[in-house]
Amino acid sequence: MRNGLVVGLAFSVSFSAAGCSSSYEPARSPRIVTLVEGGTPKFVRDGERIGSPAFGSGLVDAVHGNPEAERHARIARNLIVGGFVLDIAGLGAEVGGLAVLAHDRNQGHDSPGLGTGLLLGGLAAVIAGSVLIIAGQPHIYDAVNIYNDGVDAAAARAASPALPAPAPAP
Repeated sequence: MRNGLVVGLAFSVSFSAAGCSSSYEPARSPRIVTLVEGGTPKFVRDGERIGSPAFGSGLVDAVHGNPEAERHARIARNLIVGGFVLDIAGLGAEVGGLAVLAHDRNQGHDSPGLGTGLLLGGLAAVIAGSVLIIAGQPHIYDAVNIYNDGVDAAAARAASPALPAPAPAP
């Protein structure tokens, strides 16, 4: 019975992960595209997978060569990582606050100051962390779009003939 449950669970997980993937392989291009692979979005440039939007990982490398896009990629990465750290610290403070409240209740103490402070401080940290993560997301897409616009502008300049120099004034 237990082996059947494990096999069923493994099948369900692998089936659901396969359902969250894209079978499309974008054409090799200097532009950055996003595709879903194994249930997670990935950046692809020139046929190479470079990081993901999850933490903005690899995005600075993906947009290398375009200073404005690099700036947005760094802002995104820093906001998202900072938000994640605040979320984890806040969650830890909330768990600690619950433990202190439970301990105080078991000991018969009726001063919930520390436990309540940890709970409220943890909640504030989680909210602030979530706001930072949400604020970082637009910078990811700005970095990709700015980089792709630069690639398109460079291609347009290369494709159009150079304008002739103006004739000298009489």
